[in-house]
Amino acid sequence: MKQPDPIRKILQALYWLQSKATENPSRYSKVYLLKMMYFADRWHFRHFGFMASEDTYYAMKLGPVASTTFDILKKKLDGDYLSDIEEISENEVLVKKQDEDELSESFKESLAFAFREFGFYEWLVLSEISHCYPEWKKHEAKLESSRRIFMDDRDFFNDPEDESCLAKFGKKADPFKEDQKFLELMKEDFDANFVPA
Repeated sequence: MKQPDPIRKILQALYWLQSKATENPSRYSKVYLLKMMYFADRWHFRHFGFMASEDTYYAMKLGPVASTTFDILKKKLDGDYLSDIEEISENEVLVKKQDEDELSESFKESLAFAFREFGFYEWLVLSEISHCYPEWKKHEAKLESSRRIFMDDRDFFNDPEDESCLAKFGKKADPFKEDQKFLELMKEDFDANFVPA
């Protein structure tokens, strides 16, 4: 049986996002792609208890950043995937055509959610929206003196304390809003199966 390839999966997700955003001039932006991946992972985590990308998140000044995805976009990892990322400029890339064989149905569902809810925003607005969520907000003050801070996955289950943050971006309600009983069960299940690294 073929083992899943996390780098190939991330590349396929990035291509999926970029290929759908044909009307958005930010689609080549590394920040756009990082934020869209974050929104997809956030939705997936709250529904299934794990990150679809299998990535690790850090809080940085422009919002949550998936570590491996960041390295792929910056071409910091060795491997034959390097030819799949074409640099347009320091902050923009083109992800070359990818298959979808590494993308699960739930990952595609989370990507579709992210695109439907956030895909039309430009990269800077996406960064600002990501600052509304508690898993980043709890680190905001420390980011004045730190470049990046590890984000605890459990925090992704939390809702924003102040939804008015989202209202200024045209969101009448938090698109991630979920039944609280369901989220509590997801948290319990996550904690029961949590294995420290």
